[in-house]
Amino acid sequence: DLIVDQTIEKVSFCAPDRNFDRAFSYICRDGTTRRWMCHCFMAVKDTGERLSHAVGCAFAACLERKQKREKECGVTATFDASRTTFTREGSFRVTTATEQAEREEIMRQMPDAK
Repeated sequence: DLIVDQTIEKVSFCAPDRNFDRAFSYICRDGTTRRWMCHCFMAVKDTGERLSHAVGCAFAACLERKQKREKECGVTATFDASRTTFTREGSFRVTTATEQAEREEIMRQMPDAK
């Protein structure tokens, strides 16, 4: 059964509990309220350390994939501290060969228009 529906990329910290062998917790940003929340769990079969490590590995893999995708697609994100918002520039959408050719044709015609 699903206990929490949380995307791994919103997790910022995960650790096993030092007092309870089977416990672990993570801190994440809630997608709806944007508040930071701490979720604590007691493992049924594994240790909290093992589950915490699995969450950490999943987060690292997700972050690596995201950074690679941003680099390949030319997507950038900027943070506006006054409004505490991120602005993404670019797109992760893969363009087709036809769309790319049309875009190149438009770029070739632009100097002629001046």
